[in-house]
Amino acid sequence: MFRRGALTLFRARGVPIRLHFSVLVLVPFLTLAIAVQAPRIASLAGLEIHWSGWVFGLLASVGLLASIVLHELAHTLIAIRHGGSVESIVLMALGGVSQVSRMPQSPRHELEMAAAGPLTSLALAGLIGLAYRGTTGTPDLSFALFLVAYLNLVLGLFNLLPAFPMDGGRVLRAALAWKLGRRRATQIATVVGKVMAGLFALVGLLGGGIWMILIAFFVWSGAAQEKLFSDLQTTLSDLTVGQVQHVSPTTHADATLEEARLALRDGAAETAIVLEGERTVGVIRKRDIVGFPPTVQARERVRDHMVGVQALTATEDLGESFDRILREGELPVVDDEGHPSGVVRSGDVFRALRERGFRFPGEPPETSA
Repeated sequence: MFRRGALTLFRARGVPIRLHFSVLVLVPFLTLAIAVQAPRIASLAGLEIHWSGWVFGLLASVGLLASIVLHELAHTLIAIRHGGSVESIVLMALGGVSQVSRMPQSPRHELEMAAAGPLTSLALAGLIGLAYRGTTGTPDLSFALFLVAYLNLVLGLFNLLPAFPMDGGRVLRAALAWKLGRRRATQIATVVGKVMAGLFALVGLLGGGIWMILIAFFVWSGAAQEKLFSDLQTTLSDLTVGQVQHVSPTTHADATLEEARLALRDGAAETAIVLEGERTVGVIRKRDIVGFPPTVQARERVRDHMVGVQALTATEDLGESFDRILREGELPVVDDEGHPSGVVRSGDVFRALRERGFRFPGEPPETSA
């Protein structure tokens, strides 16, 4: 199914693997680039190939996407092993993203999680490289393996650069956090990332090409985003999710839309928590219902129109959960025993930030009348 511009392909350890629509840009571009360069690269490698360059381009693109999945799965498995929680893995034009809803708390565990991805890519490069050396008698297959091994090598080494949003920036932050604490470590890692972005930009301006400038922008933006995330986390760290939630009515997944609408009316609410048995499985909003005529509302079931999301716990640190709230817009909240207690919205997060005097970069300070 599609969600936020991404198609769910399959699940691994319960984590959905999604393909973002931006990959429709990456695959044709990479396929074209390799198709054009394949004869020259093969000649430099001393291989006489017979397949069309387009075949090599497509095989390399698919191989890269599969490699990115394994790269991100390595992050995911280590995160889960150390008590973290991963919502999904999304394959995008600029690589993969593991959407971690709860990070491992120990700096050592975060370091392991961050390093797992690039180390997996380097291991894949080595293994596929061995396969390449063992298939020199079949030059077309050998060249296809060479391309995938090379792409994994680049993926692994690039992600080891000590700058956000690459894994190397997280490795650096985790290593520094052992002695300096997470916030100070993030500040230092952010500065390192911005210095590296400046170096990429300089190389690009001195003849390295537009790609170096684009990478510089990517790295600078990643460093700035991580710094903002750290500041937000610190500002909200003295609050729990339960302190900013709103009371919300409940309805059942097998209820009709009409029954859900009545529950929302009686509770004077815009959102109801959806239960399946005693388990909270998502939310349904008034706007998801009112567009249907009464005859449809009386027939359709909530489960077919709700937003299925994992609930937050009321005692969770808001500083650890705010990014998920902002990403989803609205999430159900349960108490420590799993009973529904309310709903928390992105507006609640922004209100808490304003109450603490937080200002986003570029936002003018409030002035008294």
